[in-house]
Amino acid sequence: MTGTALSIAKLAFALMISAPAAAAGQQVEMEGSVTLTPFEAEGVTLSTIYTVDAAFAAKHGVEVPVPFSLAAPRREAQQIVAQAKPVGGGPIKIYFTTDDETRRIYSSLQIVTYTMKTDDPQKRLEVGDYVAIELLKQLGTSEDTRLNVRRQITLGDLPASEIVGNFINKEGDQLLVRLVALSKPDSQNGIVGIAIGHPRQGRIKKVEDIYQTSASLAFDTVSFK
Repeated sequence: MTGTALSIAKLAFALMISAPAAAAGQQVEMEGSVTLTPFEAEGVTLSTIYTVDAAFAAKHGVEVPVPFSLAAPRREAQQIVAQAKPVGGGPIKIYFTTDDETRRIYSSLQIVTYTMKTDDPQKRLEVGDYVAIELLKQLGTSEDTRLNVRRQITLGDLPASEIVGNFINKEGDQLLVRLVALSKPDSQNGIVGIAIGHPRQGRIKKVEDIYQTSASLAFDTVSFK
């Protein structure tokens, strides 16, 4: 799309959805601040807050063109592993895994950034939709990647573009993905949350279950700084 610069052009998605241990040598388990939860409806009492801003950028050597924060639900028997400057791009990736040495993945959330050259609200949504579709195309192969939902939503009080699909990874797992593109008001910058659910871990049985994964719930709390 003319006028859109993507920071996601070189994302390597086969690596993006690998286990956190595979990336441990590159970067960093980050600790967020533990606080009361916005997830009462899910029966989750605590959450971990991650703030991705100028201080985060300086500490981890990563670009943060649009500062934001989010809350990650702390579920029983689940571990949160957050990685700065992850493989595939963007400032942060958060894994929600089993609470043992295997760290089998329940879900993961990677956030990447994009820029645009339009102030028109509808065109900004169209740019976000385009970015999400292009990301979905890079998952799996064209033969096994499916688009299930494509719509405009409101996240907090901001309009956003949402894509839900499924694909098969290189290990043969059938995975679900929710991509939400959100633009910061009065800015040329936006973010895309890529929430991936792993059915073999038991939390995903149908398409709509993606919304109840920890990764998807976490992105729903995003707010710009």
